[in-house]
Amino acid sequence: MKKQLLFFLIALTGLFSTVIAQVGINTSTPHAPLQFKNETVNRKIVLYETVNDDNQYYGFGVNPGVLRYQTDVTATDHAFFAGTGATTSNELMRIKGTGNVGIATSAPLAKLDIIGTTFGIRNSVTSGSWDNLWFNVTPSIPSINASGAESGLQFNVGSNSVGAYGDSQTLTTVATMLATGNMGVGTTTPTNKLDVNGTTRVRTITPVSGATVVTPVYSDANGVLVKASPSATYGGLTSNTSGNILSGATGTVITGMVDGGIYKAVVIVGDACADIGTAEFYVNNISSNSYFSINGLGGLLSSGGTNKSPAFNQVNRNTITVTWTGKVGCAGGDNPTSFNYTLTIPSAGTINVTNNGNITKAYTIVLTRIN
Repeated sequence: MKKQLLFFLIALTGLFSTVIAQVGINTSTPHAPLQFKNETVNRKIVLYETVNDDNQYYGFGVNPGVLRYQTDVTATDHAFFAGTGATTSNELMRIKGTGNVGIATSAPLAKLDIIGTTFGIRNSVTSGSWDNLWFNVTPSIPSINASGAESGLQFNVGSNSVGAYGDSQTLTTVATMLATGNMGVGTTTPTNKLDVNGTTRVRTITPVSGATVVTPVYSDANGVLVKASPSATYGGLTSNTSGNILSGATGTVITGMVDGGIYKAVVIVGDACADIGTAEFYVNNISSNSYFSINGLGGLLSSGGTNKSPAFNQVNRNTITVTWTGKVGCAGGDNPTSFNYTLTIPSAGTINVTNNGNITKAYTIVLTRIN
């Protein structure tokens, strides 16, 4: 009897829908071919019921302000397909029960996981629009691309702690990249490859090794970094610290001086008692006619009384001895002779030091080019 009643109701529904083309479920005033009662419930249409409750099913529901698309458990995925023929379909997008979204992948590993070499954003549906932002993800050379960015690609930061995307929160442009290749930090109109409007901090600078020649950098009236001169020679620095040189032995402290260069040289030697002897020299490195030479200018000794200057003995054009008469002894083994040494330019481009003291020493030399 129940089966007969059900068949009758189905037939009646079909007849009714055929006549008026509208069917209402729990409503007597349908305004569409199929309409449900106006109510907000989790279960509105059940396609498959795993458990008889309002959450563990496949189907649709309506909550206040929400169209609810429901699956039964977090292990169940939401997938979208497009048919490719009578027997196959392509998967377009998948939303995992974990919340990960995959486009062109059925196994997304992130909140948004896109498989492909290019994806982008346009500000218009017009196919010819040039105001686009897109990303290329090609092996070894991923890139961010922008067209229609005549005023630059900007990076902005909002100052409000809360707010929705695109609302009225205040945004500050912190960096701008122009099509010219200029990059601005704190300015939207950079005039150089890197234009920083503000202070700059470099936390790590790699030191050069040995006697490498380096050139100092200054800033012009506009704050643009420049070298000391167009030839990039004036102000160039060369520095080195020798290894330990035994008493009476000779070691090389500088090699590779530029031919024709004129330098001011500072030589520093110290002991275990924090005493330091600093002496200054002029050095000419001119290979023509063997015009390489050295001469003492002055110096300063940390210890001693009033006699703090070294005595220079110019042996010849390329050899000079340095004697510190005010040097005091030290518990580390230094006696008053321990800071004495001889500087020699045996050939163009090279400076040697001979330890004339009583104990092994290391020597630091700094050359500043002045021509």
